Amino acid sequence: MNRKRLVGVVGGGLGLLGIAVAQASAFFVETVPMAMPAAQKAVIRALSSHHFKVVMKLDILHLIAAKQKILHVPDFNKPGFTDVRALVFCNPFLFSGLLNHAWKAASVCPLNVTLYSKAANTTVVFPKRSVYTRSTAARAVGGKIDRMVIDTLRTIPGSHPG
Repeated sequence: MNRKRLVGVVGGGLGLLGIAVAQASAFFVETVPMAMPAAQKAVIRALSSHHFKVVMKLDILHLIAAKQKILHVPDFNKPGFTDVRALVFCNPFLFSGLLNHAWKAASVCPLNVTLYSKAANTTVVFPKRSVYTRSTAARAVGGKIDRMVIDTLRTIPGSHPG
């Protein structure tokens, strides 16, 4: 192989690697064809059936909108979401794994997903925990959390399997 061709092959390979790295996201995002009430129920059902316990439900948009006369948040809800809710959930075995491998990494628990709704579609966003654990001894646990939660969210009706 001549030098010019070798440089082209190596450069092209590195370019593809750059694309793969650039596409890696700190968030898992899935839009399902459901209005918020049905989507929230489906997410809770999926989490519960996959060994996660939902410990808190927050109606974020409603809470802030109710205080908007006092808060005066500029450009509040500029994207025009009809509903924004958060679910806080946990799994004691995953928390224990984080605690035992790198106790500071346990601060990524509890876990959460935020649901953003516009009309008949709801987008579920999960911030990946491996982003925080990748440079710790709990890296494998952070990756396991991401895989388990994402696999769970992909069971929601209307979602796209991996």
